[in-house]
Amino acid sequence: MAADEPPSRRLTVDEITYLGNVGRLFHSAPGYRASQDALDTALKAVERHRAEGVSWPDITRALAIPREELLHRMQETTDKPRLRPPPPSTAPATIGDRLSLDPPWPLPDHARYLSASANHQGSASISASSSQSSFFSTNTPSHDRNMGMVTPAGIARRVLFVSGDPRPGRNSFGPEAAYIREALAGSYVQVTEMASVGLAEICPALDAHAPAAVHIAAHSSFGGIHLTQEGGDLCIAHEAFCAQIARVRFPPRLAVLNFCDSTTLAAEIARTVRTVISWPHALSDRQAQTFTRQLYRSLAARRSVGDSCKDAEAALAGPQPDLPPPVLHGEAMAHVF
Repeated sequence: MAADEPPSRRLTVDEITYLGNVGRLFHSAPGYRASQDALDTALKAVERHRAEGVSWPDITRALAIPREELLHRMQETTDKPRLRPPPPSTAPATIGDRLSLDPPWPLPDHARYLSASANHQGSASISASSSQSSFFSTNTPSHDRNMGMVTPAGIARRVLFVSGDPRPGRNSFGPEAAYIREALAGSYVQVTEMASVGLAEICPALDAHAPAAVHIAAHSSFGGIHLTQEGGDLCIAHEAFCAQIARVRFPPRLAVLNFCDSTTLAAEIARTVRTVISWPHALSDRQAQTFTRQLYRSLAARRSVGDSCKDAEAALAGPQPDLPPPVLHGEAMAHVF
């Protein structure tokens, strides 16, 4: 459909609000990478609305982003070259083969001598290390229960508690974090808290802490969640939030989206995170706190996510028998700690 053609339909109020939030996210981005992420989110919305027959002027007016800027970013992402994987080796190494430490390029004479010496010393040190490991293996205590110990998969025994801006919903997220600390006391699991976070802080925090579980408490409205930007409230689109999670190097095993109407967002995050807990309806602070306390008590007792979620549902069903249960996405039998 050409830009000057009449649209087959108009944007709804919710769609205009959503596009406006995406545009604010782009204009207030703290850096180049964040601005490009916001443009990518805007392009997804443009593609969806154009397929539905909405005109370019209506979309760009709601976004407050020039059409030329969007088309330039679209061309960048379309024309970006894709790296081809290297061809497989013709002689794959088998178990027990020693990997060569020699570089694949020719070396001068003095460098060859140093490389040969390094190979010889490396073989000797590996042999000595292996003998020492076998001697001390029966006496060395296990490090699996050390506080903050990073597992071979890169995941630490830690919960990252992330809360958004409490002002729009007049929420109180502090007691929720306190219940997590109380439930995990004595379990060798650390709790790291980040209050009133901005969107650009989420991915670096997950990379820095590599938590086994991330717990998100925030106010939700207009198809987004309320975080902060330069000290003020900013409603973040679900697509932009999912993009932050998808870029994490070591995704957590569990994500708890403890805020209203988070099921749609959870379905997207479940593509990156193994197990996600969400709510398909409105949730009060007290209900969120009651559910959180029992959930982490059961997780600390080494129960699976599915069983822990059922325990928390039972604790919540006492004072709220008619409350619909949360939705569990992914592997219910997974263990977090």
